[in-house]
Amino acid sequence: MKLRGYIIEKYNCMKNAYTCNRLVLEAEKAGIDLQIIGIHDTVVTEKGLFNNGRQLQACDFVINRYKWGQTKNEINKLAKKTYNSIDSFNIYINKFEQIKNLHSKAFLIPKNCMGTALLSYNFLTDYLGSSFVAKGLESSMGNEIFLIENETAYRELENKFGKDKEWLFEEFISSSFGRDIRFYSIRGKVIACMQRKSKEDFRANVALGASVEPYEITPQIKEIARDIYEETKLDFLGIDLLFGNDKPYFCEINVMPGLEGIESSSGINIAKLIIESIKGDFADDQK
Repeated sequence: MKLRGYIIEKYNCMKNAYTCNRLVLEAEKAGIDLQIIGIHDTVVTEKGLFNNGRQLQACDFVINRYKWGQTKNEINKLAKKTYNSIDSFNIYINKFEQIKNLHSKAFLIPKNCMGTALLSYNFLTDYLGSSFVAKGLESSMGNEIFLIENETAYRELENKFGKDKEWLFEEFISSSFGRDIRFYSIRGKVIACMQRKSKEDFRANVALGASVEPYEITPQIKEIARDIYEETKLDFLGIDLLFGNDKPYFCEINVMPGLEGIESSSGINIAKLIIESIKGDFADDQK
């Protein structure tokens, strides 16, 4: 019987979304029916879930690629397996949960604290240093990440986002300005690794125009991937590290990482490996 799965995304039509379309293409090649289900095209009723007027049926698996709200949780209930597991996905979309729970002897954790922009600026500079980074707890692609170098920049957080928004405040790792390491892990095995570089921005996100180049998969990087998998059991992960003087610093993990930059820099068909991993989970069912 043909495997059926859903990718949960923002909209049904994601024609310019590289990662979604690569996964759909590789699933089709593998004989899997994989459909993109948009949160904004889905309604949850007492009679079931409806996507553009069509009732969603039970499926074999779901690939989670949307962070917010309850609708994604209801769609996950239709599937036998979910990637990444919705319980872990919901925990680790949060940057504070990441930095609180993830540890490895192979990396350092930046000094950090969590609170709103009503915290005293002097307290934060005394605790973290004269420059520090503010991160939105569920931000992605470099959005809601700011380098705070003076009190005026700090006050802008409250002005722009309001007084109730919580932030993860971290010491600024100046040795990694405009560059970082991103590697892709499948169940604790490093598949590909790249260095991202930005000429002007302290952030090195591809979505913000950073360039990419291959980076050596070191024993240290392999150890980090194994440690994070043991702690999270997340199947498919992007893991970001900052350059330190002696060891790398943990930056974040991405539970719904994009594939464009790392496929182009490495030449590895990661989408195919993801689909093969999922298909392998159902091998006994297909006999």
